Amino acid sequence: MTIYTTLLDQTFAETIPLENVTAVFSRLRQKDLQETNGGYFEYLMDEGAAIILFFIMRTPDEISFRYDYNVPDARQGTCWYSVTDTHDCSITDAGDEQYVPQASFVDMPAALEIITQFFQRPEEKPARVNWMPADFFEWPY
Repeated sequence: MTIYTTLLDQTFAETIPLENVTAVFSRLRQKDLQETNGGYFEYLMDEGAAIILFFIMRTPDEISFRYDYNVPDARQGTCWYSVTDTHDCSITDAGDEQYVPQASFVDMPAALEIITQFFQRPEEKPARVNWMPADFFEWPY
């Protein structure tokens, strides 16, 4: 199983062990988010299909996740957002006009669990949080 990592626009050509990913991720500070605040973990499957776990950090303790199955830019049917409140469908700007669900932010310990679960079983949405489909939310566009 191969999972590629992009952290804050730094793409790694080779796979990075989970332990190294979580060590780097847990050390991120607010100053590290000044130029960019996102990244993703990509699991490549057969025939070019992929499962991607995107993240956007508003602060090191406010991290939003999006789980995409097969089509990274899909807004309907194939992507889900982490949620802490399954009734809140409001959206917020997480920086640079990157809109995410208001209730999608988790703290660093939860984020590390989500990343770990994705690395262990990428074909299953991490069980650490609830997930809601993208079309549940009230997008501004």
